This record gives sequence, structure tokens and C-alpha cells, in this order.
Amino acid sequence: MKRGAPSELRRFAALHPDVEAVLERCGRDTFDVVLIDSSGAWTRWVLASAEEAEALVQQLGVPVHHGWEEDPRMSRRMNRDDPWSDPRGTRRALY
Repeated sequence: MKRGAPSELRRFAALHPDVEAVLERCGRDTFDVVLIDSSGAWTRWVLASAEEAEALVQQLGVPVHHGWEEDPRMSRRMNRDDPWSDPRGTRRALY
């Protein structure tokens, strides 16, 4: 990786508790890095290769999971912060 990790991801990893990463292919030539904290807050970054994604996570110093199936905790953790399921959260459109 030529440059350092994006400031948004560095900030997220530094300020949120127990951040872990999930890497997955999201297109023909792109890879997702999703950072998720213990409360379910998350952020996502798209990169051009698996090697670039691995290097980014290594720079951030967070545990990494390759795909959602590797650790089922990750999807449950991410679903914790779902504004659609909270009565005070985002309202669905009425049709």
C-alpha cells in the first residue's frame, strides 16, 4: 500500500472500542473492509485488491476476519446498531 490508512478509518479504529475488520470481495476487482466496534457502529472502505485491504487492516492493527462466515459474531455485532428496528429510529416510508 503506497499511502497510509485513510484518516476516517484511523480515527474510527482509535476512538471506538473493540474494533474488528471484515474483508470480503464486493465486485470483480474490489474488496470491502468493514470496521465494526463492540456496540455495532461500523464504517466501510472499498479497495482495489485483497493485498491492499490486508495491508490497510494491518496498518490499523485490528483483528481481521475473511468474510462474514468466518466469525458469526461480526454480523450479529453489526446488526446491533440497526436504526430501522428501533421504534425511535429511522421511520419506514408508508405506501
